[in-house]
Amino acid sequence: MRTPEIAEELRELAATHGLPRLAELADELRRRPPTRRAPVSSERMTPELRAQIRKFAASFPDLVQSKIAEHFNVSQGRVSETLAGYRE
Repeated sequence: MRTPEIAEELRELAATHGLPRLAELADELRRRPPTRRAPVSSERMTPELRAQIRKFAASFPDLVQSKIAEHFNVSQGRVSETLAGYRE
């Protein structure tokens, strides 16, 4: 069960049993907005970009993922996910 689901169930229990403190606690489970977030600096992953990465990696089988990532301005993790077939 995830946090939003837990909070929702706590609110339902609070309403059913007349426990306002339980609803207050459920509200405390929400995520706070980030105080600082770095700007996006890499390309957005698209199906076309995934295909290009796979083709490039097949053309250069000895090239490490970090260099492929550098070439396409994406993170090494995205290259890894693409080559492994995740996040289709």
